[in-house]
Amino acid sequence: MNIFLQDIGKKFYGRWLFREIQQDLKAGERLALVGSNGSGKSTLLRIIAGQMNPSEGRVIYQLNGKKLNAEHFFQHLSWSGPYIELYQDLTFAEHLRLHFRFKKCLFDQAEEIIDLLHLRPHKDKKLRFYSSGMQQRAKVGLALFTQSRLLLLDEPTSNMDSENASRMLELIETHLGDRILVLASNMEREFHTFEKVLRLN
Repeated sequence: MNIFLQDIGKKFYGRWLFREIQQDLKAGERLALVGSNGSGKSTLLRIIAGQMNPSEGRVIYQLNGKKLNAEHFFQHLSWSGPYIELYQDLTFAEHLRLHFRFKKCLFDQAEEIIDLLHLRPHKDKKLRFYSSGMQQRAKVGLALFTQSRLLLLDEPTSNMDSENASRMLELIETHLGDRILVLASNMEREFHTFEKVLRLN
């Protein structure tokens, strides 16, 4: 998988959030998007995901040297962000079964995810009764443990205490494989090992 960001710019209400973004990403590479609130980190993630069009420039997706259309690219993507909602009236076990009817899991048994996220005592509890930290673990876990070629994470350890944040970062490191990872964050703990850092003003 290769992704090329060519002169990407986005304008809202006559103001440019960012312009002339250039990045070439290949399998196994990690890119951190860093910037203050309102600098466009989440917007750029949405553009990379094909969910939002740039005001200028283009995103090119390639698989095995062949160009992928955005509508076909989506099947190679998994992501998590504050704007992605879980079905609150399902339990986490039910949500896993539903999610993996449409996506492929990294494991033979999706229920392994429950233990990796330390959510076994809560697997039969409806998600609307989860704390914000537990909801975050569930969302990031669903993205991380889905088979994909590109993983997009928007502030993956927000709302987590230090212990759960450290565990989540270890899980990401262990299970990322050769995927491209693009992570939006202002927390250095989430990207301090990244070689590629794009700072948005």
